[in-house]
Amino acid sequence: MAGDRGARRPPAGGRDVDAPRLPPQLRRALATMPETQRRVLELRMGLADGHPHDAADAARAIGVSVGELHEIEARAFARLREVLPRELLQRLLADG
Repeated sequence: MAGDRGARRPPAGGRDVDAPRLPPQLRRALATMPETQRRVLELRMGLADGHPHDAADAARAIGVSVGELHEIEARAFARLREVLPRELLQRLLADG
């Protein structure tokens, strides 16, 4: 599309997490997260565009400090640990 800034799309209330390479359990877990937590994981792990971003870039994109980003990221990973089977989470982190 003309004017489209790469493959990046704005989040749509948790529905932007539809990358076909993500396991369905992970997609469902991300869709239940607060938008900021989901965006942090998408940016830091490259879930949306396949390109992981460093903390400074992700913080800038979201509009928070690097310290705040790390706090949000910790809460997001805690949420994933609560809802995803340990084996799936370990496999995802090892593949990323």
